[in-house]
Amino acid sequence: MFMKYLPLVVALGAFGCSNDNSERVGEGGSVGPGGNGGGGVTINTNPMGGSGGAGGKSGTSVAETGELNIVVRDFKLYDAADSHTNPDFENVPATDGSGNPVAANTYWGPWNDLEIVTDTLGDDYKPVYKNASGTSLSTHGKAAFDQWFNSVDGTNIMQQIPMTLVKNANGTYSYDSRTAGAPLSPGGGFFPIDDGSKYKTDFGNQGKSHNYSFTVEIHTVFTYNGGETFQFSGDDDVFVYINNKRVINLGGIHSRLQADVAIDSLGLKKGETYPLDFFYAERHVVDSNLLITTSLGLTNNTDIPIF
Repeated sequence: MFMKYLPLVVALGAFGCSNDNSERVGEGGSVGPGGNGGGGVTINTNPMGGSGGAGGKSGTSVAETGELNIVVRDFKLYDAADSHTNPDFENVPATDGSGNPVAANTYWGPWNDLEIVTDTLGDDYKPVYKNASGTSLSTHGKAAFDQWFNSVDGTNIMQQIPMTLVKNANGTYSYDSRTAGAPLSPGGGFFPIDDGSKYKTDFGNQGKSHNYSFTVEIHTVFTYNGGETFQFSGDDDVFVYINNKRVINLGGIHSRLQADVAIDSLGLKKGETYPLDFFYAERHVVDSNLLITTSLGLTNNTDIPIF
């Protein structure tokens, strides 16, 4: 991936990937608009001008500790000779952004891919692969995708990791990898499972400067009070669902994009509790950043099993 930021406002800040000369993605390329699955969503293809506003008033139901449980699954870098690797990770398409074949080392992205998942969560509370009998621009079929957010012996390693949202002066809560430091964000990037870290895995960095090729799954609930917003900016795949309906779709391998969701536009009832489910995939080097700032009262959804 390249530079990614993920504001959760609810600003879900961002994940990002940039590249050096040997591992580049999207260098000089333009970024198309990300799609969405719900009303009240706008896509900004040039989020670099700012990190987004604070959103609506701070929700009164935000837990004082701001403690969330994130599920990280580590994957090996793809190797065609190793059946335990997944072809969706560190294996960019041999095409341009429209799917036209290109010669090696002539196109560095982006590969915006809005056809990966359907617009509702499955009965297992996971994203549903859209083309059950085929592939998409940046993915290699249902079997490979179904491993992203499910634990598969030998193919991925699952870690459950706490993430604390810090309370800001304006009443919002945030996590910013640029300032959070270890254990999740050494050196200002979001690399929660690096070698030498508290949550390292047996797969390790695999010869890279960080442990790339991982996914993140977060299940939360919030009580809707009115006036809340949610903002995300980042690159590579991000899918966000509220009340089991997709509201952010930033699928593919691409430079940083930002999506803003006006929660008031979703037809929710004030005083009712709703799920917010977040899924992210880090599929290509080099950078990874995370910024979460939220006025929603997010707490862990303990009713959803992790497997």
